[in-house]
Amino acid sequence: MKENCFAPAKISFRYFWIALALALSTPPLMAQPGLTIGRARILPSIVKLALGQQQQFKILQAHRLISTTVMKGVRWSVNDIPGGNAEIGTIDSNGIYHAPEKAPKPHEIHICAVANGAANRYLWATVIIGNAAPTYKMVRDWGEQKGKLVHLKAPHGIAIDANGNLIIADEGNSHVLRYSPDGKFLGEIGLGPGDSEERQMPGGYFKSPRAAAVDAQGNIFVSDEGTGPRIQAFTPDDKFLYMFGLKGNRPGMLLRPHGMQFDTEQRLFVDDVDNFRISVYDHSGKFLYCWGKDGLYPGDLNPPHGLALDRNNDVFVDSYYGPAQKFTADGKFLLAFAYPDPPAGGIIYHTLNGDRWGNIYLPVLTLKDDPKNYVSILKYNDNGDFVTTLRLSTPDRHVKWVAVAKDGTVYALYQGKTEVGVQVFVEQ
Repeated sequence: MKENCFAPAKISFRYFWIALALALSTPPLMAQPGLTIGRARILPSIVKLALGQQQQFKILQAHRLISTTVMKGVRWSVNDIPGGNAEIGTIDSNGIYHAPEKAPKPHEIHICAVANGAANRYLWATVIIGNAAPTYKMVRDWGEQKGKLVHLKAPHGIAIDANGNLIIADEGNSHVLRYSPDGKFLGEIGLGPGDSEERQMPGGYFKSPRAAAVDAQGNIFVSDEGTGPRIQAFTPDDKFLYMFGLKGNRPGMLLRPHGMQFDTEQRLFVDDVDNFRISVYDHSGKFLYCWGKDGLYPGDLNPPHGLALDRNNDVFVDSYYGPAQKFTADGKFLLAFAYPDPPAGGIIYHTLNGDRWGNIYLPVLTLKDDPKNYVSILKYNDNGDFVTTLRLSTPDRHVKWVAVAKDGTVYALYQGKTEVGVQVFVEQ
């Protein structure tokens, strides 16, 4: 699918009505992936257990279209702790998990497997101790009041830098800002508003920056809507490095870059809203390949907005009108989930992001008017299983972007009727 990377630069609102009609007339295809040859799957992928209960996990690998085997020699861990412990439960070398005798906090547990020999060697399953869905508590809320805005105007994307600070791309005032996790303003990245028409023009200026990504060395990459190159790179201390991604619809060019993230090989994956594709660059900005096309069928992008990668370099992409989908790094379709339908009533998906265990956090806009029954973020596991929901403090605050720290803290960048800012959540 790498060669299938030319797409017309168009967006039509007819897709909204078509997608909505399909969602309402067709049962959701929730996480029923067929095994691709060479890939593995963990079973069960989500389960609820009582205290002290036991559960057998296994890894299946496909060798032919109708042939699978149980993999041996799998390394098992619980929340990345080899063998687990008494607090979160233990797992033996055969994949038998024993739930703890005392309720853990949080009560969502991650069964982790390393299956050498599989194309996707890292696998995760979700264990929920007890019958209640996992819950999140808001621990911090900071921002600025509209009419009294100092730094923020229309924040669009949020990322976490190498030191755990927050990077906010504000498309409204064409600034990229850095904050501490508790909301202290730390300064700006780049030179502020401006535009470059040619690659050789000085870099560092922004025109409607959309998102940021951080590489393994802590360098910061910002996607932009200026007339020149679409992506700019900066050192961890904010010095401009280089820019790439000329405007256009030929392979290697970008029209409206949105979500982006580095994989384990330090390749940068970028979803391009208006070209309906994913473009991939090496660490220096050299174009490698692209994939994707506009459409309404599984594997199509309509249009792509958010992007996240797990440790296997599998790529999660959400279409604006749903669903979210999972692909291999070269664009092979794996599964679809989060269709715009219950359990949570999501209808527009602006972006997504992931955590260390491959869980996906999907901000949504809903059709529900009941202030007691709204959803801000949907959480799914790496296999497309629905896990839980998160809610901002009020339904009029719409999540623009989500970032998840290594410890699982969730930062939700929001825009409300009277304020803009960040709400911070930890799992209970």
